Amino acid sequence: MTYAEATTWLFQQLPMFQRQGAAAYKADLSGTWRVLDVFGRPDLRFDHVIHVAGTNGKGSVCTAIANALQAEGKRVGLFTSPHLEDFRERMRINGAMPDEQWVVEFIQRSRSNFESAGLTPSFFEWTFGMALVWFAEQGVNVVVLETGMGGRLDSTNIFPQPLLTVITNIGLDHQQFLGDDIRSIAREKAGIIKDGVPVVIGRMRPEAQSVLLETANRFGAEVYYAGVAARAGEDGPHWPQNRATAHKALQVLNAMPFGSGWEVPRLESITKRGHAGRWQWLKPAPSGARILLDCAHNLDGLIQTLNAIEKLAFDRLRLVFGAVNDKDVRGALSVMPSAGTFYFCQAQIPRAMPSKVLLTHAADTGLSGRDFPTVERALAAALEDSEPLDLIVVLGSVFIAGEVLALERDSG
Repeated sequence: MTYAEATTWLFQQLPMFQRQGAAAYKADLSGTWRVLDVFGRPDLRFDHVIHVAGTNGKGSVCTAIANALQAEGKRVGLFTSPHLEDFRERMRINGAMPDEQWVVEFIQRSRSNFESAGLTPSFFEWTFGMALVWFAEQGVNVVVLETGMGGRLDSTNIFPQPLLTVITNIGLDHQQFLGDDIRSIAREKAGIIKDGVPVVIGRMRPEAQSVLLETANRFGAEVYYAGVAARAGEDGPHWPQNRATAHKALQVLNAMPFGSGWEVPRLESITKRGHAGRWQWLKPAPSGARILLDCAHNLDGLIQTLNAIEKLAFDRLRLVFGAVNDKDVRGALSVMPSAGTFYFCQAQIPRAMPSKVLLTHAADTGLSGRDFPTVERALAAALEDSEPLDLIVVLGSVFIAGEVLALERDSG
């Protein structure tokens, strides 16, 4: 079995939320515990765990924390999701992904073990267990975990006493699972707060913050607030606040016995190196037009990204946009710039909203554009139409971003 065959089997055979949506969602942790039992309880091998939740920014915050700890000589296992191009992006040790052959052998071995145990784990349960096994085999001394969705019932929420929990922000996303209002979603994400474990809270709405404070008080968890971020710079609108949240987390860690012997890096030196798809400038179009890629896909993230785009200099804005069918697409389209030219597309996943449906919704909100059956054709049309001073923006879905990055890589 090749690596491509192994990962294709993994994507097609197991319930995968990123591809299928609600059909792959499991509303309890029992499956995760059964998977960990089959894997020999790798979770028991880690004394130092940092657990990060939030609607937006959690992947960037996890990556920034991991980079800083690695710079201080720690052997850091980083688990994030989803991946953009390569499945192995989800698990890294000091920035490096596992070997393809290790993944193949692990999938083959685990497949047999699960069949013998009569288990059908979800894609996320399997992947999370795989990451912990690899981290344990490689002797990492600190694990940084990004929740997949929510917190309380997320597969990553199996460590009773992490070193630190971090909640970046709370916005409306995944309402069909987490609740229809900010307080309900905050309660789900507050589920990672543990007895006596300090929690860092990023900037967020007051009603969300109050829920987190209530939970922290109930569990005797000391609360630390991330500082007010500087104005956005070339790294995009999201990064300053994410960096401030990561910096506060590092300060709290440094005050623990775990942090002895190293210094907290200066705020401006904290990086998100290795976390692609977030306010990422690609190579210019043949016309000379600039191309910006951003994974913003929920209303809060889109508004922040679009506000930052308004401050850029360009002649004409061309947007390559796609979405998944369980998002608030009408809400997303309602905040799009009416002066933009749109190229609606759909990622190659079952969960993608058809581009023709997107175009219909867009017309209802007064937006103009064309629909394309693939990301590749939409991007090609935007490139062909572009003039030297235009700005092409790709946004709306991590899956759209992943396909565009793959196209850029393949084009050399």
